Amino acid sequence: MSSGAAPADLARLIEEALAGHPGLKAASARIVASQGLAAQAEAPPDPEISVAYLNDGVSSFTLGESEFTTLAFTWTQEVPYPGKRRGAGEVARQGIAMASLEQNRARLEIASNVKIAYADLYLLDRSGAILEETRAILDSLAQTAMRRYEVGEGIQETVLKAQTGLLRVDAQILRLRQDRRAAEARLNAAVGRAVETSVGSATTLPEGGLPPDPEALADTAVASSPGIAVLDAAVRRQEAEARLARVDLKPDFLWSASYQNRGGLDPMVGAMFGVRLPVHKEQKQSQALHQAEAELEVARRQLDDRRLTTRAAVIELVARAERSGQLATLYDQGLIPQARAALESALASYAVGRIAFLDVLNDLTVLLESRIELATQQSDRMRSVAGLEPLVGLDLIPASPTVPTGGSDAFPR
Repeated sequence: MSSGAAPADLARLIEEALAGHPGLKAASARIVASQGLAAQAEAPPDPEISVAYLNDGVSSFTLGESEFTTLAFTWTQEVPYPGKRRGAGEVARQGIAMASLEQNRARLEIASNVKIAYADLYLLDRSGAILEETRAILDSLAQTAMRRYEVGEGIQETVLKAQTGLLRVDAQILRLRQDRRAAEARLNAAVGRAVETSVGSATTLPEGGLPPDPEALADTAVASSPGIAVLDAAVRRQEAEARLARVDLKPDFLWSASYQNRGGLDPMVGAMFGVRLPVHKEQKQSQALHQAEAELEVARRQLDDRRLTTRAAVIELVARAERSGQLATLYDQGLIPQARAALESALASYAVGRIAFLDVLNDLTVLLESRIELATQQSDRMRSVAGLEPLVGLDLIPASPTVPTGGSDAFPR
């Protein structure tokens, strides 16, 4: 059902996504942008240099003539309360840690999205191939029914049923072709490239799946989920914000030194020490502290919520993966071989006129539905396991190598 492009290579698709996906580039750029934040936050305030001239009278310049005339040069430096600069630096460093963890989360999520979109494409391509094979058999049966009808050995109803079956399969093929366009666009978006890019057929599924102890994945997710790690870092950053807000209640200091030139007279020097009093702290610093503490509470509750939802999501996905795997085995090793044997027997009996065409059509439909259901369960299993990866922080489905699926999934010849 593809447009003649080379078969889709999952390993290359993931490699392309991790090399050029806009979301991952944005996460990397965010790390670069945050590198200098700690140095900026911990740097002392810039000093202020001023020049002032004081003249004695307005009729003429009196520098050097009047002891009250000065040309002053002043250096003023603000000194934050001890701990403020260090606290601001800690907030910035926690932001850098968050950016790094977010990059790791984005990498796992992008790879997972590519695998999920590939599984969707595989289901459509596999279903399309099965329908094409079904159509070929139906077409052969329709021609046989027509020949029998023309020589008076068959009835028109058989011809009509065969033609109806062909039309139904054609309608399914048309729908799958339209659905494939959407799936192809989703896969391209997951890779991070133009959605119009042609993608070849997805004919294989990668190896890999649940670990030997899938029940432990929920605990693994809570302990090492990249999403939880990001929120945990957000809590630590907000804790640093709250500590800084408490220190901001303290006053800052100022000092200055000046040199006053008086022309030919002896120069004068001066010094000043001041305190910036937080007299409006109820409207400013205290409100900032209340905000920081409230946001810390929000961050903690969000972390608790993510732990609960992550555990629930992992349990659900593990159950879906196990169910899909068991159903796929049942269809591959039980239902499909039996349906294929039944169809082979029906075709042989129909060829000698022992059974009606409707019996053959029913057996063909059972085999068709069983094969598509096998592909559905295989696709859903991959979707479920791929969905687990960004939750548990593990690569459960290596992109390569890929292997053909289900040995029993074939039509009788």
